[in-house]
Amino acid sequence: MPPLTFTAAFSVSLVGAVIQAVCGFGYGPVNMSLLPYLFPYAQAVALSGLCGSTTSVLVLASSFRHIRWKTLLPCVVTAMIFAPLSVRLSVGAADKIMVHSLGAMLIALGIYSIFFSDRIRIKPTLFNGAAVGTLAGVLSGLFAVGGPPIALYMLAATDTNDAYRATLSAQFCITACVTTFARWRSGAFTAATIHVYVLMLASLLIGAWIGGKIFHRLDPKRLRLLVYGYLVLSGLLMLFK
Repeated sequence: MPPLTFTAAFSVSLVGAVIQAVCGFGYGPVNMSLLPYLFPYAQAVALSGLCGSTTSVLVLASSFRHIRWKTLLPCVVTAMIFAPLSVRLSVGAADKIMVHSLGAMLIALGIYSIFFSDRIRIKPTLFNGAAVGTLAGVLSGLFAVGGPPIALYMLAATDTNDAYRATLSAQFCITACVTTFARWRSGAFTAATIHVYVLMLASLLIGAWIGGKIFHRLDPKRLRLLVYGYLVLSGLLMLFK
């Protein structure tokens, strides 16, 4: 792998890991704004999902006891059903179509998060949990960007910041493991993918450590505004690539 490619992938992975450790989500959107420029789309999605699940495991290592299992269960069950089905669609699609679709998704995600996320609240019911889990599973399978709908639901369904982050990380970890297995079965994982993942492990460890240190000190709202403004710009570039 060329040094410039590795530097870019390592840097965006580090930033994504910090953001996910602080906000509970964000690794997928941040990384998928750049990785499709560095690797084939299927490899970029596989790499982002694998690294994202690793970050979730690192976060869970210190917050496992705060998981709200009753809240988590309906989201996880439906996500585990629909995520593998969506993986099959993404593996068989053309790179250009998926990159353009991802660009549109990032734009919609960024605009929604900047202007509307504070105005909409999802009631924590069994039906809503299952519906949100379905949407997150589809987005995770297609784009490795399943965090925002689950994050919105968990904000309403959990009572503390620690419970929010832990339950959200558990959802990501389980869903990412399912999608990773599905991508492996579909042939999306290659020796090159595993090689890049091993090289990027240090960025995940450092990012999770930094994010854990600043979790209670940084204003997550300002960080999210910055991140999603960046995603809108990245989405525009992808849409017209």
